[in-house]
Amino acid sequence: MEEVSVVPASSEELKPVVGQKFQSLDFALAFYDVYARAVGFDTRKQGVRKVDDVTTWYYVVCNMEGQKKSNEDDQLNARSGFSMKRRRLSKRCGCKASISFKYFSDKGHAGYIVQDFNEVHNHDMVESEHQQFMSVNRHLDDVHQKFILDCSKVNIGPTLTFKVLKETLGGFDLIGCTVGNIRNASRYIKAYAHGFDVQMVLDDMAKKKEMSESYTYHYEVNENNQLVALFWCDGLMKRNYHMFGDVVAFDSTYNTNRYCMIFTPFTGKDNHGRPVTFAPGLVCNEKTRAFGWLFRHFVECMRIALKMIVTGQDLGMRSAIEEVLVGTRHRWCMWHIMHKLATKVPNRLLRDDDFKKEFNACVWSDLLEPDEFEEEWNRVVARHGLGDFD
Repeated sequence: MEEVSVVPASSEELKPVVGQKFQSLDFALAFYDVYARAVGFDTRKQGVRKVDDVTTWYYVVCNMEGQKKSNEDDQLNARSGFSMKRRRLSKRCGCKASISFKYFSDKGHAGYIVQDFNEVHNHDMVESEHQQFMSVNRHLDDVHQKFILDCSKVNIGPTLTFKVLKETLGGFDLIGCTVGNIRNASRYIKAYAHGFDVQMVLDDMAKKKEMSESYTYHYEVNENNQLVALFWCDGLMKRNYHMFGDVVAFDSTYNTNRYCMIFTPFTGKDNHGRPVTFAPGLVCNEKTRAFGWLFRHFVECMRIALKMIVTGQDLGMRSAIEEVLVGTRHRWCMWHIMHKLATKVPNRLLRDDDFKKEFNACVWSDLLEPDEFEEEWNRVVARHGLGDFD
């Protein structure tokens, strides 16, 4: 296949010339970037030489310089124990277009001169409607970084962040980056915060406490100064508890991904049947001591003991309730009870529609008094031979 030779059309003012001088390397690189952006190709640094921390030579090539790796190279790397973390599509086609800048110093004047310039490419230039996606036209400024950070704080992913930016700015061509750039920036932000993000959370809570006396937070660290428990509550949560806290649901089924801590919210329902949060917490395990720590701080924060708490069938949780929440009625969550039905009842009954109707009519009815429930329950057990059902 015959190789294509493409000389980009450009005005003489934008095109570099051998011997052209610049007062600094930054100006020289910016000039070439403007030229590349105007004609439609991306660039990348290929080589640099330094003497005593002074850059004496700088080499820039077209982004399609070189050849993409073959399958044999990938297999060789795999056999050698080297594996790429991310596989990327390569569009390299051996393009020879390039430019080099050389440092000069003459009669008290110093700067950089264009030593060599090759403007011939072996591929077509990027069309104008697609130039917005070129690397040279994609950059994340401080505003982008702040917006990505704010979105990350409220668990908005890169794709949705990109869509919000598009709607806010008025079009894809005005965003100045791609979803991939936002995804990479999010990853870099998280990597930067890793290691002291817990301290950032505690500092933020301390600021909220200074701004509002009603804000409460407590935390506990172990002998290695690692966070093992955290509890917080604001004024709105306290007001919700005093208005709708007759029955409190306590759940420990949510696990965090990075630190494997357990998220434990105290929740209830308002007068419209909508869920409301009374207080959240984080603990490192599901032992009695961890739950007891949360319950003590919850009661201390609200200043009113719980009337009734609904939880899962956890022994550590039950022990903590008996130890700390003395006088509080404790009931098991129906979801957890029904979730275990499949392990308690034979499969033949799980497929029996008549059994399901009888069982649900007994368990889910709010019209049966306690004595009536016991009678109906015993009838269901006896009718279907569930004497060993516990």
